[in-house]
Amino acid sequence: MWPGVTYETCNWERNSDELLLIPKSRRRKILPTYEAAVPASIAALPVEIPAPLVQRITEVEVSLARFDTAQATRNYALPALLLRSESSSSSQIERLTSSVRNVALAELSDKAPANALMVASNVAAMREALGQYGEMRIDSICAIHAVLMRSTGETSRLRKEQVWIGGTPYSPHGATFVPPHANRVQTCLEDLMVFVAREDIPPIVKAAIFHAQFETIHPFTDGNGRTGRALLHRMLSRDEVLLHTMLPVSAGLLHDVKRYMNALEAYHDGAIEPIIECLADALELAVVIGSRITSDVDEILAEWSYENTDRASSASHRLPALLVEQPVVDVAYVASHLGITERAARNLIELACERGILAKVGNAKRGAFYQAPDIIAVLEEASNLQGIRRIAAR
Repeated sequence: MWPGVTYETCNWERNSDELLLIPKSRRRKILPTYEAAVPASIAALPVEIPAPLVQRITEVEVSLARFDTAQATRNYALPALLLRSESSSSSQIERLTSSVRNVALAELSDKAPANALMVASNVAAMREALGQYGEMRIDSICAIHAVLMRSTGETSRLRKEQVWIGGTPYSPHGATFVPPHANRVQTCLEDLMVFVAREDIPPIVKAAIFHAQFETIHPFTDGNGRTGRALLHRMLSRDEVLLHTMLPVSAGLLHDVKRYMNALEAYHDGAIEPIIECLADALELAVVIGSRITSDVDEILAEWSYENTDRASSASHRLPALLVEQPVVDVAYVASHLGITERAARNLIELACERGILAKVGNAKRGAFYQAPDIIAVLEEASNLQGIRRIAAR
């Protein structure tokens, strides 16, 4: 049996001035003490799962390896493409939504809508996670969280206060779950870092348990869910499950959020199989979604290439791969990334608009931006619940 969390009684410091601002009906429910979770130490725990689940995990790992190998030869930045779907889905799990176009716009302009800026920070946090190498450390986790929270202006540090899930904003009393007291966070994370370094656990199993333990610890005041899902990719990369690309794992989790949340709750009670099965199914669906995205984008690029009769040395042949990586651009971005003058970039964009590859968006206040509607349409379908369910049903 995997040990569930235990609980300890902690004092709840009540500020008399703050209490006066709380409705009397709520005030009566605020007690002098509360119960906070105490996660088990998992660094050296044996991990035992049933043989059928071991076989299932092996099959998923084979599927991931095939997908990863197939994507290695593509001549465009597939991870940059898929992480947009991943970041959008991860944000939607937290009920934070924005269009793919606005998120891509937010990566170029701080005048984009607020939600788009937050999801764009999630894209950047995913990039940070995928770009990290070597052993995972607490400071590298904080680095991912710092990138995620940059649009809010908050600094990234391990929390110094109590947080809770559900209930009211006034106190942890009546909450669905109360993570460990702040003075336990550092020790819990140190234990988790030892667990990460183990080599005796199948990578997907280890990633699932790591994720559930991280969410149980809840080391930050905000952004724990999105940081935890970014760390799933760090785990899969660290253990070489995916060498060349990444997958929209959160899209697979978004497909059945209730099951995902129930699996995290079951972990608190000492059940590890639900979160392992949940992640395995999410990865399997992520392969389907990833394959669909790449297939659709391949068709779009093939059509653009067929219709492009410019000389082989023309920058117009390099523009499509850039649009896969960044589907909203401006003149300065194209000039910088293709190594051409701004005048040449402006002419190239005008030509792409004539050919239906780009379309102008935005207004005078935001500046002149251009989107690749075909690429954005593919990502939109793979980044919202309805589209994910359509893809899964095919």
